[in-house]
Amino acid sequence: MIDSTLKNAKILIVDDKEANIDILEGLLEATGYRNVQSTTDPRKVVDLFKSFNPDLILLDLMMPYLSGFEVMAEIHTIAPPQSYLPILILTADITPEAKLRSLSCGAKDFLSKPFDLSEVKLRINNLLETRYLHQQLENQNQILEEKVKARTFDLELSNRNLDSANKELAVLDNAKSEFLKLISHELRTPLNGILGFTSILKNKIDSPELVELLQYLDESAKRLDQFSYQALLITQLKAGKFKIQNENIPLDALYHKTTAHIQEKIDKKSISVHLKQDTSLDFIKGDEGLITICFQQLLDNSVKYSPVGGDVLIRVFTDKQSTVCEFIDNGAGFPPKILENPFLPFVNAEKHIDKNSGLNLLLLKLIMDAHQGQIEIFNNQQKGATVSLTFRNQQ
Repeated sequence: MIDSTLKNAKILIVDDKEANIDILEGLLEATGYRNVQSTTDPRKVVDLFKSFNPDLILLDLMMPYLSGFEVMAEIHTIAPPQSYLPILILTADITPEAKLRSLSCGAKDFLSKPFDLSEVKLRINNLLETRYLHQQLENQNQILEEKVKARTFDLELSNRNLDSANKELAVLDNAKSEFLKLISHELRTPLNGILGFTSILKNKIDSPELVELLQYLDESAKRLDQFSYQALLITQLKAGKFKIQNENIPLDALYHKTTAHIQEKIDKKSISVHLKQDTSLDFIKGDEGLITICFQQLLDNSVKYSPVGGDVLIRVFTDKQSTVCEFIDNGAGFPPKILENPFLPFVNAEKHIDKNSGLNLLLLKLIMDAHQGQIEIFNNQQKGATVSLTFRNQQ
């Protein structure tokens, strides 16, 4: 429904170069947009605006007679005061001053020439969908409420279907890998749009009930975005397509980068995080990007499931054969069914691992496998849990 509405949107192109207009008209026609008008004379924009009433304007900045800035000033004198009129600037002027001035004059987005046609297409779609949603909000708040409810229901239904599919994929490992790869590629682009639109709508909605629903939609989309990233990385690691970089990773820098990543969570719960390392050990050898993922996810879990005012210890020690990194917390520990088989994908981890992430421990195991290392999890005798990463020292 919304896609059909967007394809009927009215788009006005203003550029003094006929060649640029031809390119944009060709792109829009190929994409399915049916209502497009254009002009190379910026002096005609006001009359065209009144007669055509565009939903989106693609506007050049540097033109004879009137600049793009002057055109925007004229448009805003006749546009309805509460309307959302997206203007996408397409210009060869890449200076920060031009960008800032464009945005302050009312432009909603900015692209530099020569532009990438795929990016132009996505920006146009995003701006038109934002205008569509804004119009729905202006006309009927009730429509927005129903749409949020409908999308929430669809999301819950999708999650249930996904859970059913995952049980089958646990048996068919090859099918599982292909499924994860498909999910990763197909979700990221629409998820970016959803996250962008919810961010815009949060600033325009005053109803606490609608804000709460949008917050739920935003959090759900972020969960799916994280899932798609993890799924692609898992697929690459399982297929052996991820090239491991063997680097010296300074422990102090890794520790500070890891804690800074979730400093807000640490401060909110007044958690004390400590690094204890062998005095002779200054670095870990491995792929910095992947090892950083391990440290960030394990520290995030330790902080999340530690009590307020709790302690988390990162202990690093070495011998001739291996280097061991332990994450020790004093929280509730792992539930028994996680300890039985912690590296199955999509296991409901209940208390110690976020129940909707599903791939965290599997991803960490694959990272350690890629380093010819080992990951172990266990509950402490008194309280809390320990996750241990063991790296083989190179001779």
